[in-house]
Amino acid sequence: MSPTIRDVAAAAGVSITTVSHVLSGQGRISEETRQRVARAAAELGYQASVHAQQLVTRRSRTLAIQLANSVDAGSACALVPNSDYFLEVLNGAAEVASKRSYALLLTPREADLDRLNAFAVDGAILVDPRGDEPFFATGWCRDRPLVTVGRPMAAPCPVPVVVDNDLVAAARLMLDHLADNGYERPAMITTDTRRSYAADLVAGYRGWMEARGLEPMVAEIDEPPTTEGTAEALGRLLDRRVCPDAVFTTSENLALGVLHEARRRRLAVPGALGICSAVDSGSLRLTSPQVTGMFVYPREVGGRAATALMDLIEGKASDGEPRRIEVAVRLNARESTVPRRGGVVSGNEG
Repeated sequence: MSPTIRDVAAAAGVSITTVSHVLSGQGRISEETRQRVARAAAELGYQASVHAQQLVTRRSRTLAIQLANSVDAGSACALVPNSDYFLEVLNGAAEVASKRSYALLLTPREADLDRLNAFAVDGAILVDPRGDEPFFATGWCRDRPLVTVGRPMAAPCPVPVVVDNDLVAAARLMLDHLADNGYERPAMITTDTRRSYAADLVAGYRGWMEARGLEPMVAEIDEPPTTEGTAEALGRLLDRRVCPDAVFTTSENLALGVLHEARRRRLAVPGALGICSAVDSGSLRLTSPQVTGMFVYPREVGGRAATALMDLIEGKASDGEPRRIEVAVRLNARESTVPRRGGVVSGNEG
């Protein structure tokens, strides 16, 4: 027979009302009592009814999540861009939401918020928003808790919590890696710089180049990126009077596009051109050569965004001031940026 709330109350030595308040996040309960009830519930294997929690808290226990970035051009009906990053953000958010008995509702990029309101969602996570999405345009963000992954650069209302990586510093880290390995003229290919992740990477790149007296070489293409668009951008860079010896891209798909075009042009990688991506993924390890990437811990990003949103919904935020949660990065150096001296590749690294 499954344990009941009465059993938890008896084991913890508190009233049923106290247990109810602890499990629903309601009431003013001391931390010691809260922990005692939580231990008793865990030891008994008690699981609260989600339906009962909905009735008590008057919340749906449903979170909306929207991937605001554009999908692949050949997949107009898709909800998820063709990228390991977005899948892992979703996995991280879904995992922590499930542990706290919340459901995660994936919404289209151009969501009809009137229909979404029918689900009575408690709050939303926007991944890589610009600030002109319906969640902002309709004032939805003023009525319910909202967390973003990456800061919206044109939002009409403040966002309580932004989860992000320090991408300005990440760009410098990657460029230091290129310089240490003998690459002297790195260029950058990016998509829409109205999104903060691209803007921050480009800002980091420009600052690094200018600090060394070098002229920045940036090619911006429309999103969603295409193989043709990436090829054209690389061509523009290579046609410069002083052409790059390395290309740093803001996504793994751009890096793969650069590698494809370099092969078509019979440019040796990394002999003639080093290639690296600001976002790492499994696809960069399936190429020859394998491509250097920046691992940005997307599962942790998604998990921390969902945790922050649930805390806002349950009134656990500290002081109500907007805050930023920063997630670390890790550079994964591979064959596409092995050391070179005098334009000649001098070794191999995985």
